[in-house]
Amino acid sequence: MLNMRKPILLLVGLLAVASLVGCQQESGKKGDSKELSQEQIIDKGLQAFEHLKDGKIKLESKIEREFSEPRSDGSTHTVYTPTFEGSFELKPVRVRGLYTNGDMSKEEYYDAFHKYSRPKDSSEWEMSLSSQENHQPVGVNQEAIRFFQTQKDKFEVTKKKDEYILTYKSKDVNHLLEPNDDVLQGAFPLGVSYFEDSEGSYQIDLIVSKDNLTPLGVTYTCTSDSSFAKEKLTCRITYSKQNTGVQVEVPEAVEKLGGI
Repeated sequence: MLNMRKPILLLVGLLAVASLVGCQQESGKKGDSKELSQEQIIDKGLQAFEHLKDGKIKLESKIEREFSEPRSDGSTHTVYTPTFEGSFELKPVRVRGLYTNGDMSKEEYYDAFHKYSRPKDSSEWEMSLSSQENHQPVGVNQEAIRFFQTQKDKFEVTKKKDEYILTYKSKDVNHLLEPNDDVLQGAFPLGVSYFEDSEGSYQIDLIVSKDNLTPLGVTYTCTSDSSFAKEKLTCRITYSKQNTGVQVEVPEAVEKLGGI
């Protein structure tokens, strides 16, 4: 009986060792899958923003302007703090939410080309006469993401506990920032003013989760120094309920006005 137990114990021991080694190898594989290179993080992070379809959005901005000449009221310094909170779809583009700036508050609805708004306590919707292409408060324009995908070598990656931050910077006012202002700054309510032959800077931080590279938000830090004014912008956008099938309700009055 003792002779039979020895082979059995030996077999059990070998199985335990094999199981432990297998677990360690499997754990190593899982760990390796999370250790992405900087190039992979940039590539997959931009893809995640490209594939963003819908969700909730909260946007908070602050823009300071120091004018070179006094305005009509005699002031030379202003501070704007626009906010927007609502729901969005990107394919096709629909956005609806509450916009505020100081004491002003109104509900807004956007489709791909139009903007409709009404004061918070009013039932009357009005359509903006100017085209709103690339000017919906969605955090970052899809056209901008397509441009960033051609600039992957210019991105920097910051690794934090639960997120990656993909940072792109530029000071090329004449060839990039001024000609493409609508695309680069159009996805939030109020940006700085870039002019030819002036100085300025642009920084965008695209934030994705570490575990599955879900878009978490966007931050902007922009400056402009021209004969018109010195301007500084900080803007923080956060997403929630990303790609969960959020649907934006089209206001009935907007449908009657021809909105989609």
